Amino acid sequence: MDDTNSIPDPSSTPRADGLGETPAPASEGARGRVGNRAFLRALLLAGGAVLAAVVLAGGGVAVGAAIADDDDDRGSSATDTDDDGDSTTGGTQERDDDDADDATPADLTGVGTDSADELTAFTDAASAAADGEAVAIELKADGSADVTLETGDGAETEVRVTAGGETSVTSSDPADADDTAPRSVLDAASIEAIVTAALAEADGRILEIEADEDGASPYEVTVITGAGQLVEIALDSSMAVVGSSSAGTDD
Repeated sequence: MDDTNSIPDPSSTPRADGLGETPAPASEGARGRVGNRAFLRALLLAGGAVLAAVVLAGGGVAVGAAIADDDDDRGSSATDTDDDGDSTTGGTQERDDDDADDATPADLTGVGTDSADELTAFTDAASAAADGEAVAIELKADGSADVTLETGDGAETEVRVTAGGETSVTSSDPADADDTAPRSVLDAASIEAIVTAALAEADGRILEIEADEDGASPYEVTVITGAGQLVEIALDSSMAVVGSSSAGTDD
């Protein structure tokens, strides 16, 4: 075949667009460098994704820790509030303690006496321990009694008398310039009459007797009934009942 009709070598034939010769295919070394760069880019992208995941996870842990701390703070605040008695737990505990200090009829089971002689024995023991005449007596759950004595000038002394008759002065109040001698006292005769009148009004046990300055009702008596009801009874100087109240209702 004639040389003029042979097919030209593409590598040496100029391009029709005038941009020069068609570049030769890339060598194996060039393709290897391109592949290495692509691999490095893939590693960098993968590393960035892992780093982002770690950062996000760390942020989640931090947020979770902050929420837990906030919950702990709220729990601590609730505990403090409770300790102040303003909320359910602490308030309940403090209110329960206060209620325990206030005697209720259920706490007075077996307290008191229906014996005028027993009451007189308490007042006599107190009078032997300090000056004055008995103007009040209050019986305690441990079998003792607090007896208030008052002198002619109005000075007062409180004496604790145990069930065995031992005495101790628990308080004293000197007389003021305007104090006077007691108008009514609790001697043996008046105690006998008071017990008889009070228990006729409310069957039970005497818890307290007080002689005061009220001319209309100089004697006040507290009785606890067999049902545990407290009854307040006011007596005049002739030991007649002039007033009685129980469970907050006046008769």
